[in-house]
Amino acid sequence: MWKEKGQNIIEYALMLALVVGIGSFIYTQGYGDNISAVFNNAGNLLEEVNTTQEEAKKEADRNADRSYAEHLGDLLKNAVTDGSIKLGDGSSVYLLVQNEPNSKYHNLHMNGAKTGGKVWIKNANGNLVDYGNAGFDTMLDTVGGNYHNYQDAAVKQDGVYWYGVQIKKDSTGNSYTLSYMDSNIDSYKNNYSGFDINQANAPYKTETWPPTP
Repeated sequence: MWKEKGQNIIEYALMLALVVGIGSFIYTQGYGDNISAVFNNAGNLLEEVNTTQEEAKKEADRNADRSYAEHLGDLLKNAVTDGSIKLGDGSSVYLLVQNEPNSKYHNLHMNGAKTGGKVWIKNANGNLVDYGNAGFDTMLDTVGGNYHNYQDAAVKQDGVYWYGVQIKKDSTGNSYTLSYMDSNIDSYKNNYSGFDINQANAPYKTETWPPTP
C-alpha cells in the first residue's frame, strides 16, 4: 500500500515537473506572446462569428418583411387593376403591417388607410362604395379575399414599427405609382389601431404604370 502511494507521488511529481518544464521552455523561447496572440485571435473570431450571426438574422428578418410587402403589393395592384378599388385623381390607398396586433381587425397585424382624393371599394355585394363608408377593414377583405389570408402578417425586424405598400394615382390621372415603405418611428394612436403614415421612411422601391384604357 505504501509502495503504491509512493509510486503515485512520484508520478505526480514527474507530471508537475513536465508541465513546469514545458512552461519554462515556452517562456524562455519567447512563445508566450504567440500563445497569447492565439487566444486573442480566437476571441476575436468568436466575436466575428457572433457579429456575422446577428447580421445574418437582421438580413433574414428584413428579407422576410420585404417579401411579405411584395405579396401585399401584388394584391393591391391587382385590386386596382381589376376595379375592386377605384382611385380618384391624387388619391392613395395603403396596405400596412404593424408590429402590434390591431384590435379593430381581428387582432391581426394588419392595417390600411387612404389619403388624398376620393377612393371607392367594392364591397361583398360587388358594389363600389366610398372608402369613408366602407372602412379599411372592408378594403383589406376586398384585397385579400378574407382576413384569414393575413394570418402570416408580421413585422420581423427590430426597430421597425410598420411596413407596407401605397398605390397613388397622380393628380392628372395619367399614372399609378406603387411604393414600398417602412417606419422606424413609434407613432401609434388609438390603442395600436392607427398610426401616422407621414412618419414613413423614404420608399425603398417604387413602380409606375399607366391606367388601363
